[in-house]
Order: sequence, then C-alpha cells, then structure tokens
Amino acid sequence: MQFQATQDQQLIQASALDWLARHHDFRARAASVHRDGGAPEVWAAWAELGWLALGLPEAHGGIEADPLTVGVLQQAMGRHLTVAPYQACVLQAARLIALAGTPAQQAQWLPAVASGEWRLALAHAEAGEHWPWAPRATTAHRDGEGWRLTGHKTGVDAAVGAALWLVSAQEGEHTGVWLLPPDTPGIAVDAYDTTDSARAADLRLQGVWLPDSARLGHGVDTQAALHQVLAEGWLARCWWATGALQAALEQTTQYTQQRRQFGQALADFQVVQHRLAEMAVQATEAQAACELAAMRLAREPANGPWLAAMARSKVARAARYVAEQAVQLHGAMGVCEELPIAATFRALLAFAQRDGELAEQAARLGAWSLDSGAHAQSATLGA
Repeated sequence: MQFQATQDQQLIQASALDWLARHHDFRARAASVHRDGGAPEVWAAWAELGWLALGLPEAHGGIEADPLTVGVLQQAMGRHLTVAPYQACVLQAARLIALAGTPAQQAQWLPAVASGEWRLALAHAEAGEHWPWAPRATTAHRDGEGWRLTGHKTGVDAAVGAALWLVSAQEGEHTGVWLLPPDTPGIAVDAYDTTDSARAADLRLQGVWLPDSARLGHGVDTQAALHQVLAEGWLARCWWATGALQAALEQTTQYTQQRRQFGQALADFQVVQHRLAEMAVQATEAQAACELAAMRLAREPANGPWLAAMARSKVARAARYVAEQAVQLHGAMGVCEELPIAATFRALLAFAQRDGELAEQAARLGAWSLDSGAHAQSATLGA
C-alpha cells in the first residue's frame, strides 16, 4: 500500500511543521510544560491558524476534516512534543458535541472552541480499565427534573482551566454523556503533572445533580458518537506518537554520527547501524499502521474501536522499542534534560502505557478478528 497525501493535507502538514519549528522548538516548548492548558499564546496562535476548528462543523466555524488530515497535523505536533491539550479539547470533547450535541449545545460551545476562547475536556477514563468502549462504573440516575451522577474519573487531560467537562456515565445499559460545569457542587478535583509534561486530574463526583438540559444530545445515539470519538482519539494519539518516533530516530542518528569512541563515530559501528535500522523500520511500520487505520476509519466508523486498537497495538510497541533504543544509544546524555531526547523518551513511554494494557486489548482484537472473519482477508488486497 502506498499512501499519497492530498494537496490540502500536504499544505496543512507543511505549514504546521514550519510554524512549530519557528515558534515551538524545544526551548520555546518549556513555556507550556506542566501548565494547565499549555501556554496561552500557543493556543491563541493555533486558533488563528485554524487548527482548533479542524474536524468541527462549518456551520459553527469549523473545518471539516477526515482522520488522515487530522493525522498529518497530529504527526507534526508529535515531532515537536506539543503539550497544549489539542486532542482532549478539539478532537474529543468538541468533536463529541459536534457529533451528538443538540443545535443549541453546538451553537453555545463549538464557535468558542474554534476561536480559542474556551477549552473543553472529556472525562471518560476510569481506574483499572483496559477497554474504553466498555460500560462505565460512573452512574447516572433520574432525580426529579434532572440527573444525579456518582463515580470517579481518572487521568482527565487538561481538566483544570476547562470551561466545561463532558462526563460519561452509565444509564442502565446505555452510556450517556453530561455537560458538567467545573464549579458544580459535589465535585472533588485532584490535579497533577503527568510524565509527558502535561497536566491531568482525577474527578470524584459525589452525587452531582444536573438538569435535563445538561445531557448531551436528545433523541440521538450518544453512545455511538462517544465510541466513534474514542476511536478517533486513540488514532490521533497514535499519529502524534509517530511524529515523536521520527524525531527520536533523527536525534539518535545525528548524535551517533557526532559522538566518537575508539577513534570513530558511533554510527560507524555495525551493531549501532543495525539498531538504527530497526528503529527506522519500527517508525515506518507505525506510520503505515496509522495510515491504514485512518483510511479505513473514514469508510467504516462502526469498526472504529478495532481499527484504533490495531493501530495502537503496533504504534505502542514501536514507541517502547524506539524510546529505549534512543536512550541507550545516547548513553548518559539520554536522560539529560537539556537534550530533547529525554522529553521524547518520556512522551513515548507515557503513550505506550496509556489507554490500558496491550495484552488484554490484543486478546480482544484477536477474538473480534476470528468472530468477524476479518482474519481471512487482507485489508489492503481484498478477500
């Protein structure tokens, strides 16, 4: 399979790489590290560039985009280790309102996201889970003219400073989503720094009451929209990781060419050449997995969870391998905070550890492949 980006995708990728190289290099990135929402000036610039509108409806100031277009932008961001919560706000929370929100909810929130005025956050992950498409432990029960939510959400990206949280909760056999203002009574917030230099928080909902108007969508399949957004979010993080993989490979190649030992460059040793070659193979295969998943996701949104899981299975393993090799080949300099490779190493390992245990996901993926008959045909060559 040979993927060829469209002219629009090439323009988006080129402009993103150019802007990030000039305004978000490793030194400038420090202003966003461990800061709620990242650096405000970065978020404002992304709004002017139109990135915050990507994937949102044109009727509300958005720019329609398919998973491949979103992917090439995410790859550029990953190459420069962006910290601002683009995925959490635009590709998940705002995207969910775009897919399942009422016209009034869309009109209230989406233009403000696209303009950079407000940030949103999706509170979905829960402790001990390995499959985000499973029913939630957080529950929602009818209480008068509204709903009462009880549960615990973990690892909510950019929760502090967000104007609104979208909280998933189980209502019988259906998973719904509620729009929760952060100042609502009954919420306990525990915020913390993350390994990849960002910020997140755990939320405890202690019988939080919300009116009917706070429920996302009315008369639409909110659960299907949520599942689609979760798949798109997984795939977007995979694309981001491929950018970081490529950056780690380039940094390591350059370092081994410059570093000399026993009178010659490290890159001249055959064992180092083999390790660099395998890193390149892993990075190339990871990108190919993302390209295939993105193209299929645009055609088969109902299979989003499995397509995202297939991409993550490959990219997460590649991320761990490349990160470990990069640090080993840098030696002691690989953990020096003055070099980008240390931050890249942490970001890739955080990606590989996030979103649940790979072994369990692989077992689910294998069972689905057998049950659906997908194992008997090639996704690229046909039956």
